[in-house]
Amino acid sequence: MTGGQVAALGCAIALLLPGGCFLLVGIGGSNMDGLSIGVVILVFAGLLFWAAFSRRPGPGAPPDVPPEASPPPDP
Repeated sequence: MTGGQVAALGCAIALLLPGGCFLLVGIGGSNMDGLSIGVVILVFAGLLFWAAFSRRPGPGAPPDVPPEASPPPDP
């Protein structure tokens, strides 16, 4: 994992608690603002999880080649 992926993973994990709390408050109460804020926070956390676990093509591979087909890095 690169440094950016580790940072994205850490931010995504940190956003799960407030997003879940806003979601539960929005569902439990009559305030729909909490529900929409919770959904937005959790969608953003999902994007950060996707960024943390997405693989990039290896060095020297064209950008449209899937990560599995890219050559292994030099030792």
